[in-house]
Amino acid sequence: MSFRFTLPLTADGTGSCDELTGDDPDNVCCENAVLKNPEILYNKKKKAVSCGADILLAPTGGIMHTRLEDQGFDDLFADFNEELVRETLSCQPKLGAAGVLYENIRIKEEYGKNAFESAFFDHLEKITVLKDAGVKLILLKNFDKLWDMRAAVLAAKNADMPVFVLIRTDDEGRTEEDTDHIAALITLQSLGADAFGIECRTGAEDLARLIKKAFPHAEIPLIAAGDFSSYSDEEIRQLAENGASVYIDLSSEPDGEKLRLIKSLSSRFDENGEKDSYAAANYREAFFLPENLELSEPLECGYNMSDDIIDLDDSSANAVYIRLSSTDDAASIAENAAMSYLPFVIHTDDPVALEAALRYYQGRLIVDTQCDIEKEEFKMLTEKYGAILY
Repeated sequence: MSFRFTLPLTADGTGSCDELTGDDPDNVCCENAVLKNPEILYNKKKKAVSCGADILLAPTGGIMHTRLEDQGFDDLFADFNEELVRETLSCQPKLGAAGVLYENIRIKEEYGKNAFESAFFDHLEKITVLKDAGVKLILLKNFDKLWDMRAAVLAAKNADMPVFVLIRTDDEGRTEEDTDHIAALITLQSLGADAFGIECRTGAEDLARLIKKAFPHAEIPLIAAGDFSSYSDEEIRQLAENGASVYIDLSSEPDGEKLRLIKSLSSRFDENGEKDSYAAANYREAFFLPENLELSEPLECGYNMSDDIIDLDDSSANAVYIRLSSTDDAASIAENAAMSYLPFVIHTDDPVALEAALRYYQGRLIVDTQCDIEKEEFKMLTEKYGAILY
């Protein structure tokens, strides 16, 4: 996959209207307030343009049906997205805009097939509106749940839109849902994400360290997001040296000198370079695979599946081998995956069950190449979902 943008790439960090107004989006329709007073957006974005931003974030992140319904504006869902993109582009049409998606707050249930499909279609609806409004790319921002990130990336790919993913982590690189940033990187780049990055809550030193840890495994450009106006020149250089090539400036007041420094730095990203990305993943961890996996005895999906998976912790196996024959079996894998810290290898002769497993598993699966599925269909499905073949 060829990266479609010039590196290094810089963007401003204002991705929602509540950041512009300072209001609580659960109590005030910030989008309506901004569109009634567009100078709020215009002044902020023009400042980013004057400081040298390469692309502007359209502040669409907070536009969600749940909030708009509560405030009586749900019939304006598409209009708000379109108008905010238009206002953003008016600040400097040559730069282009990124449409921002936030994590889906409407889905209250635990992870599962229904939650995944609901999130997928919610994200697809918004991405389609943003695409039609003229954005150049989609940015996932303020996400913590890996399954929701997967749903959004697949929705962006369905709409043929470039998609960047920015996750929030602590100083150890873990989200609030306990997903390690390497597991997220491995999973999302295999699905087709175009860039992946980190917003570290604890500052420049930790952000640089996490970028450095991710770089050997990144097949796509890495994003560093931070308050660059508070970073020293050396801290910014360290981000580039450690592998960052896309920068999202979260500063309340951008610093033109810092952005000019970023634009002068060379990018280490090489799309043809060798990367250590032969890894499976669940929602917690990435599993870098040895040449020879020691598979468990084949497990059948059923009532006692969770107990069978837990029992494998005391075995010598370093991968869980599961046979499935239906979409119900595929759903069981997704629901029980958290019972093990081992990667999962699946075998099925049913292409519908294979797609269901690949779609709903919260991570990156390994698929047995001996599945009796027509070759072209097998190749299409495993490539679409970024599976590892074994």
